Amino acid sequence: MNQDGTVNQDGVLYQALINAAADGVIIINYCGLIIAFSPAAEDLFGYCADEVIGQNVSVLMPESVAIKHDKYIHDHLTTGHTQIIGRGREVIARRKNGDLFDMHLSVGKTSDSDEKPSFVGICHDLTEYKNTLRQLERVDTRYRSVFNSQGLYIVRMSLEGEIMLANATFDGLFSVAGIKRSDNFIECLFDASREEFIGRMELLRHGGDNEFKLPLTLQIGASRNEVEWWLRRVMDHEGLHIQAVGIDISEKVIAANEAYFLKHFDAVTKLPNLEYLRKKFDQLEPTTDKQPYAFVQFELSNFKRMLKLDGDLEVDEKLRRISSVFEQDPTIMMASRLSEGCFLVVYRVPEYSDVEDYVTACLSNLQALLNLRAVVSSEMRAGCALYESCASFDLSVSRSDVALGFAKQEELPFVLYNDSIQRDYERAKQIESGLVGALGQGKIKVFMQPKIDLNTGAVCGYEALMRWFDDQLGFVSPLEIIKVVHELDLVIELDKYIISKTLNEIYDHQSLFCEDTPVSINVSAKSFVRRDVIEHLVLGLQERDLRSEVVEVEVTEDAVLSIGEVVKANADLLRLHRINICLDDFGTGYSALSYLGKLPLDNLKIDRVFVNDVKTHRGRVMLEAIISIAKSLDLTVTAEGVEDEEQSQILAQMGCDFAQGFLFSKALPTDQLEQFLQNHTVIASNAATISLN
Repeated sequence: MNQDGTVNQDGVLYQALINAAADGVIIINYCGLIIAFSPAAEDLFGYCADEVIGQNVSVLMPESVAIKHDKYIHDHLTTGHTQIIGRGREVIARRKNGDLFDMHLSVGKTSDSDEKPSFVGICHDLTEYKNTLRQLERVDTRYRSVFNSQGLYIVRMSLEGEIMLANATFDGLFSVAGIKRSDNFIECLFDASREEFIGRMELLRHGGDNEFKLPLTLQIGASRNEVEWWLRRVMDHEGLHIQAVGIDISEKVIAANEAYFLKHFDAVTKLPNLEYLRKKFDQLEPTTDKQPYAFVQFELSNFKRMLKLDGDLEVDEKLRRISSVFEQDPTIMMASRLSEGCFLVVYRVPEYSDVEDYVTACLSNLQALLNLRAVVSSEMRAGCALYESCASFDLSVSRSDVALGFAKQEELPFVLYNDSIQRDYERAKQIESGLVGALGQGKIKVFMQPKIDLNTGAVCGYEALMRWFDDQLGFVSPLEIIKVVHELDLVIELDKYIISKTLNEIYDHQSLFCEDTPVSINVSAKSFVRRDVIEHLVLGLQERDLRSEVVEVEVTEDAVLSIGEVVKANADLLRLHRINICLDDFGTGYSALSYLGKLPLDNLKIDRVFVNDVKTHRGRVMLEAIISIAKSLDLTVTAEGVEDEEQSQILAQMGCDFAQGFLFSKALPTDQLEQFLQNHTVIASNAATISLN
């Protein structure tokens, strides 16, 4: 249960346990406000849960206690001292109608991930118990009627445990099980409880508390009952003896054990969680440089496919098999399931062993065992970090996670953590934290890379490319930005941002950009199927009173792979407003030729990987085929990544129309384009003169 009253991942099970508890269960936060109120508590106090949720718990107390309760909480949170947590005591409580009653209160404390504590109170109505004690002390006839009341175990015994009298409820525990009850109370107890009971009786002989509570476990054949006893030393005409009244708390103990399990163990694999593993790790032998602990996180690369093909029940069974494999592997010191198909295992690297060789061998053996049990068939990806004595358990787990993330990113089977990986990880996190601010503050700029007409040598357009220079991060590459944008699901926001930025540059420099030199704007596959993104471009042009022909849209192959109604409608909207569409990075994606004739495309852009091979026979054949296909569909062709004059000449001879690349210019800030155009005009003029001569 969270501090605001919402339920966490295991909240449904916790709520079921609370609802099933016979005693009232109340949970308050560190401010003393009630955040949970069980059905049994409703019956006990006469309030509905909705009436008290959010109220201070003092509404359930007599006024003399209520005015001091907040101070008790404050003192505990300030000093850490307490007299009640983990112990039970009798208190006076107040019902909704104002009636006061005796109640036994047990208080527990727990902390959420934010370290703010909550307090759990188990409330048992002692009205019947108190009445019972009073009646037992008053009259024997009345005592007899209450003596055999259901729900209470009543036993009178000597200090040595010899049973002098027991009610039918207590005796019924044994008769139902077909067992003869012993005449000695001590022999009715489980071994551990016997020692505790004998010890308390010894204290009574030497003047200990006359009345006290003692939880004991009754051994009834093969089964056990958890009973909370109130024991009182009594002196009457029969001499000194013990009067014991007990309440069966077996269900409460079971519920507490189940709650503990849910908090510390995975429900499917029964593997401990990190919190429990952290405590167990502290009990292991100290690490040494010669025999370090290796923290290894590995992920089943086919887990999602397993879920899709096998279903949840079959996958759960496979996960349980993984847990059993861990138990059979003697090299694994401890293991935990972190999430879905991700696990953490801890190895102790033997002395004089190479860490990477040893862990790789362990993982290969683990993979073989898993394959033998028909759990997985594909390779695992793993990240490993060594535990250092100066570090912490949590840091080692975090480092192994960083190593696993790098392994997945680079598609490597195994990665050992190092400082370089950490620097890359921290940079990625810095980019994540700074990206939203950069978009909001307009820090990501738009540069223009010129496109050249291979027939005339003149500038025939530009491609708008994003550039981010950060004070702390330095230059952040477009690939880094795109990766983080996809992880943060900001693709649409980034595309709209670049569209607006580009249109602003065109508006502010209308002498540079016109229908003869349009600016290409990249639109992601995710955005091209969004009507609002296309409308954002069209409306942006209209709001700035710019002609539509001054821009073009570049989309990648995956954006048009599925020619659905939305894609056609968006393409038609661009065509309606006379905005050309260019198919970017042709040949690197899915390359289904069928869609080339189904969309109103205007230009096909050849990816740099083909341009790099233009000087080889195979590369030329590929390029000639691509250009031939484009020409047959009346599409112009642009080559990107042109870096030398020979590439440019070969492309021109093949019929390629336009080119861009470092041979001509890198992407430039708009305020540098005018100087570039002047220099380029001179170079083109000189080249033409040389050609004529």
